[in-house]
Amino acid sequence: MKNKRRKQPLKIALIYCHSFLEHVASRIANIFKGKKEEQIDRKWHVINKVLDNIAKESGLYDKYLNADVSDLKPIGNRVWMFWYTGFDTAPPIVKKCAELASRLEEVDLVLIDKNNLEEYFTFEGNIKDLFCKGKITIQTFSDILRCQLLSRYGGFWFDATLFVTNKDFVANFSKLSFFTIRHLDCNFFTKGYWSGYGMGAGMGHPVFSFFYEMFLAYYEVYAKVFDYFQIDYIWMYAYAHFDWVKMVIDSNIPTVSNAYILAEIMEQRFNLQKWEYIIQGNLFQKLQWRKKIKQEEETYYDYFIAL
Repeated sequence: MKNKRRKQPLKIALIYCHSFLEHVASRIANIFKGKKEEQIDRKWHVINKVLDNIAKESGLYDKYLNADVSDLKPIGNRVWMFWYTGFDTAPPIVKKCAELASRLEEVDLVLIDKNNLEEYFTFEGNIKDLFCKGKITIQTFSDILRCQLLSRYGGFWFDATLFVTNKDFVANFSKLSFFTIRHLDCNFFTKGYWSGYGMGAGMGHPVFSFFYEMFLAYYEVYAKVFDYFQIDYIWMYAYAHFDWVKMVIDSNIPTVSNAYILAEIMEQRFNLQKWEYIIQGNLFQKLQWRKKIKQEEETYYDYFIAL
């Protein structure tokens, strides 16, 4: 009986200790979250000023301030995908994403690489010179490419590692005039309102015309990529300064709850029920090609490659 009584104060102390540690951990997490948000705000303040100067000095601000979005063309069924060195020699995940895209209902898939690039894309300004010199990275060039393609031809842009889970996606969304993958909940600085890796618009849509012209104007002044997420900051600028852009983006419906869950579990043992839960809850999954995955049987990777 005495031993039992002695253990009770210890048990209570451990409960209080655990509760205290949880409280401290939560406070620390909030402090770091606050500092991170402050850093993002400071960074955005600087980038916003740079982009605002570019937009106003180039005349793009006045040109697009009151763009007409009353009579926009539908996106259509064309899908653009890009892999610079060619899809034939691309990593397995990239090949599979392209193959699955080709199976979508009513799709007109165009695969672009370095060999057929200039059949669809026109180098303007000093983009080619900066790209060839490595001043513009392949990632940023891909952003410039997608903006010109969507502005000039319309259609959907899918990153080469984007898995479209619903075969009827193109057929169901082709009549819209604008689309971007929107997240239900996202900690990224864009808050998940848009996604550069999956988007679409009708030919001549002012959103992508503005984005493309902003890239041209920026590289007329600067010869360096200012951030890996440069296109997202141009999105943010347009969203913050143009009411019509805010209206277009805010009216776009969420299509994913978690676009990265499959990439995180690729090496885990396959479970059909979990797979169906992921697929049914998300029209898209953004995968990774750089990560080396153990190619073992009965994993999510194994199941995906065999689709």
